[in-house]
Amino acid sequence: MKQIETLISSNKRICICIDGRCGAGKSTLADELVKKYGGAVVRMDHFFLPPHLRGKDRINVHYERFEEEVANKLKSEMPFSYRVFDCKTMDFAQSVEIPNTQLIIVEGAYGMLPQFEGLYDYKIFADVSKEEQKRRIINRNGKEGYEVFKSRWIPLEEKYFEEYSVRKRCDYIFLSEKKMLHNKQI
Repeated sequence: MKQIETLISSNKRICICIDGRCGAGKSTLADELVKKYGGAVVRMDHFFLPPHLRGKDRINVHYERFEEEVANKLKSEMPFSYRVFDCKTMDFAQSVEIPNTQLIIVEGAYGMLPQFEGLYDYKIFADVSKEEQKRRIINRNGKEGYEVFKSRWIPLEEKYFEEYSVRKRCDYIFLSEKKMLHNKQI
C-alpha cells in the first residue's frame, strides 16, 4: 500500500490495474482501495464480448472497445464514460461515468493485455487457491455456475495468464486468502 500512497502523493492521475483469477477478490480490493483513497473503478466485466465476436481466436474481452472507450482516455485527466455490456441481455445496458479523479482502477481479468500495460502506474495480480476459488464461485454463482466457470471461463483465464505472463508482469501479488499485499517472489 505504501507504493500506492507514494503514487497518489504525486498529484497526477494514477492508473492501477488489478488483474487475476476469478474469485480472487479483484472487485473487493478495487472497492476497498477506492474507499480508502477515493477514485473510480473501470470493470473489465463490462467489456465481455458480444456473441457476434466470439470465437476460438478471441479472448473473452472486447479489447477494441476498451481501447476506444477507456484506454485512450485514462491519462487525459478528463471525465469520460463507457458503455456496459450486459451478459444477461446480450446488449448494452447503461453507461458508467468516470469523473475527473486522481485515481482510476481498472479491475478484472484481461486488463493486463500487453497493449494496455503501459497505461498503468501500478499493477496487481489477485491470486487465490483452487479450493478457495471454488468455494467463492459456488457461493456467488451456485454449483451450476461453478461448473460453467470450471469448464469454460477458468481455462480461458489460465490460458491468458500463461500466454501473456500476467503474474510476472505485475508489481505486487495480492493473496486474497490472507487479505494483504505481498511483494511478488520471482
